Amino acid sequence: MSKVKLFGGLRAKAGQAEITVEGETVGEVLARLVSNYLVLQEVIFSGDELRTHVRVMINGRDIELADGLHTAVSADDQIAVFPPLAGGSCESGRYMVLPIS
Repeated sequence: MSKVKLFGGLRAKAGQAEITVEGETVGEVLARLVSNYLVLQEVIFSGDELRTHVRVMINGRDIELADGLHTAVSADDQIAVFPPLAGGSCESGRYMVLPIS
């Protein structure tokens, strides 16, 4: 089983920071995750695809650099899911990155 770490609002919605989930691919793991935590479905997915600004990392590497939702996972893998982030300030003409809670 892979460990799924949730960040930001996802953590708050699930009521947990880390959840162990079975699956052979990232897509299977996330599908099982949202079936157990329905409140996460609309935040993570739009239909069968990840929402545009949701970032999913496997062992620190963005799944977009691998096979996306088809990326294979093993029991030792750690999957991190980051919700869309917005905010910052542009008073100086620059945006600043806000820390993830």
